[in-house]
Amino acid sequence: MVRSFVVAVLAAVAVLVAAPPASAEPREVCGPHSPEETVVRVFPRGEETSSLLCGTRYYGFRRIDWSAVSLDAIARTLASPASSTWDERSATWTVEGPGATVVIARHGQVITARAA
Repeated sequence: MVRSFVVAVLAAVAVLVAAPPASAEPREVCGPHSPEETVVRVFPRGEETSSLLCGTRYYGFRRIDWSAVSLDAIARTLASPASSTWDERSATWTVEGPGATVVIARHGQVITARAA
C-alpha cells in the first residue's frame, strides 16, 4: 500500500516537473525527419499573416540562429514593424522592428530572422 502511494506521488510530481512553461520555445519542432513544409507558427502581419515553415538551411526555421532571436521577437517585429524595405531582385521584404530583423517572401513566408 505504501509502495503504490509513493509510486502515485512520484508519477504526479514527474508530470508537474516535466511540463514546460507556456512561453517555452518549441523543441524539436523541425526534427531531422520533419518535412520542409511543416508549419511551425503563423504570425499576424497587419491584415495578412506570415508562416514560419521548417524549411532548409536556406530558409525557414532551420535557417534562423535561435541563440540570437526568439519567436517572440519575430512576432513583435511583424506585428509592429519600425520599417520595411522591398527588394525587387529577391522579391522579399526586410521588416525591422523591436528585437529582430525578419526577411519574408512576397507571399509572406518567413525566410530568416536575426537579432536587431
